[in-house]
Formats: sequence, structure tokens, C-alpha cells
Amino acid sequence: MTDDFRIELPFETRPPRLKDLINNHIMGDVWVRDTPFGPVTDSLRIAEKFEMDHKHVLRAIKKCIDELSIEPKFGLNRNIIENRYLGGAKGKERQNPKYDITEFGLALLLLYINTPKARLISAEILYRFFVLKTYLSDMSENQIGAIKGHYRKKI
Repeated sequence: MTDDFRIELPFETRPPRLKDLINNHIMGDVWVRDTPFGPVTDSLRIAEKFEMDHKHVLRAIKKCIDELSIEPKFGLNRNIIENRYLGGAKGKERQNPKYDITEFGLALLLLYINTPKARLISAEILYRFFVLKTYLSDMSENQIGAIKGHYRKKI
């Protein structure tokens, strides 16, 4: 049995983005396009990558919206955006629902998708969060301010 667990040097060049974590774990790019607010995927691509029927992804999105929309701080209307696509047999296409989903929207949606890949990505996000928390707890306020300034300049 091999031990694949290793602690990577935390964030030598930059903090990890959800985009990168997901690409590492589902072996392929889920992001449809980049926007001024960051990368966006859609429910069709999520269904494909998680090997689910689109209707099951739509059900998870509906449940996520129903339960979390009561909290304005999550900004679901900015992170899980209702949209449409043209689908169906040639000549009989019709408008079908889909959703555009930001990085944060996908992090929330992962709570409602019950597949091994979704659980692995959620676990990786939590792991990275705790590594970051540990890393930052040993830094002074001046060091944290310097890091913030460094990334602000890059943006």
C-alpha cells in the first residue's frame, strides 16, 4: 500500500483557487468561460463531469437555492444564475433550463451533490482551508498585510 498523503508547501506562489482544486480532482476543465468576476461553469458541464443526469444537478441546485437563499451573504443570485440553452432533436429544439455557476456557487453546490468526486473536492477544500488557517496563525499582522498587498498588486 502506498501512502499518497503529503502536505504540500502551502501557497508558495499564491493561495490555491477552487478552479485549480477542481481541475486536479475531476481530471478536466469544468470552467466554460472567464468573466470579470472569475471563472464560470454551468450545470450541463457539472452533470457531465460528475457523471450525473442533468435533472439531478438541477434538483441539487434547486435544493441549494431553497435552503441557502434565506442568507443574503451567500449572494446566490450572483453565484448560481438561471439561464437557458437550446436542446432537443434537430428541428424540434426547445429552451431548457440550466444554471451558470461561479467558483463560490460551486463550493455551495458541492454540499448538495452526493457523489464520490464531489465529496473528494469538498474534503480538499476543507483541507486547504485548515492548512491556510494554520499557516496564517503563525504570522504577524504586518506579514499578513504584506501578503494581502502583494496579491492586490497582482490583481
